[in-house]
Amino acid sequence: MAAACSARVVDPPASDETGSLGPPADAGGDASPDVDAGADASTDVGAEDADHDADHDADGGDGAPDLGIDCTTDAGHPVQLGCTGLYSNWPTGTIAPDARPYTPGLALWSDGAAKSRYIRLPPGARIDTSNMDEWTFPVGTKVWKEFRVGGVRVETRFLWKRGPGDWFRTTYAWSADGSSATELTTGVQNVNGTTYEVPPQSACTACHQGRIDSVLGFEAVSLAAPGATGLTLQELVNEGLLTTPPSAPLVVPGNATESAAIGWLHANCGTACHNRSPGSLAGSTGLFMRLDVATLRSVRSTDVWNTAVGQPSNFQPTPDSSLLLIAPGNPSNSAIYFRDSYRDTQGEDFQMPPLDTHVVPTAGVALVQSWILSMPSQ
Repeated sequence: MAAACSARVVDPPASDETGSLGPPADAGGDASPDVDAGADASTDVGAEDADHDADHDADGGDGAPDLGIDCTTDAGHPVQLGCTGLYSNWPTGTIAPDARPYTPGLALWSDGAAKSRYIRLPPGARIDTSNMDEWTFPVGTKVWKEFRVGGVRVETRFLWKRGPGDWFRTTYAWSADGSSATELTTGVQNVNGTTYEVPPQSACTACHQGRIDSVLGFEAVSLAAPGATGLTLQELVNEGLLTTPPSAPLVVPGNATESAAIGWLHANCGTACHNRSPGSLAGSTGLFMRLDVATLRSVRSTDVWNTAVGQPSNFQPTPDSSLLLIAPGNPSNSAIYFRDSYRDTQGEDFQMPPLDTHVVPTAGVALVQSWILSMPSQ
């Protein structure tokens, strides 16, 4: 996720929650949280990439003498965010030039946190996109996701593919003054007096196992959607970074109401859990909401239409309930709408997504409500 280290300040991509953000702050600058990065580790590295990573990452940093931070560690991985390769100079907040910013056009709700995202591909490497729905990333890939709450950096999540099928995933918690970001594996509740939660490292697998190669938001449909910026799908094609470019434009089907709703469900329900990937947490439910490339012909060809609309739900919040997954014309009788608009307060196990969210995504839920209301009642 990063390359050579000539100093250059890179503005973060526009936040998917709060608009444009300024450049990375210096040591005393603002801090932020969010949740959906991940990483895996692996050892089978080619000689050229191994030489690069030994120079680039042996101490965790991009040119250690220039980082302005001690990257010596006995942990076998960077325990300071400044040593992961995201920065070419930590005190000045200078982002390494090969850490490429990106913003997906379809984004996961993270309780209102603003986010900045970066990816580093090893020099000369390409992403294996022979399966456009399940990208396989080259060994050495790194992904970062920074979360800000109330304009303050809270956490940065880190994924690092150290070998085939071997991803290292961790989180770095920012200090109150923004001068340091240290590995945090236990998670923390109610960050800075808010309801925001930094999840424990042990929770990463639940979502990231929903992709064959672990990475969530950096995927074809989301990077092709309107609003995507930075390293978009088109830019990846232009730079020759995909082994198999898409044969046609990838467009979420439907009118404005339909495409907005199924796009939101794709990012918030389908990408990680409700999909056909073998490790997905909700794969056994038979409810699938990921927008796979072959299903983009029309709304009615998508999995969310065929597995949810008019289908019975096993979820019934009360003994006398009779919810459908999506009841056309009737949001109040739709389990998906109910669960997305609910947040557990006493361990009810009603809410969706079930992890790491304590605030209802009112704008997203409104999109789903509008779509359901637009359907003719059955």
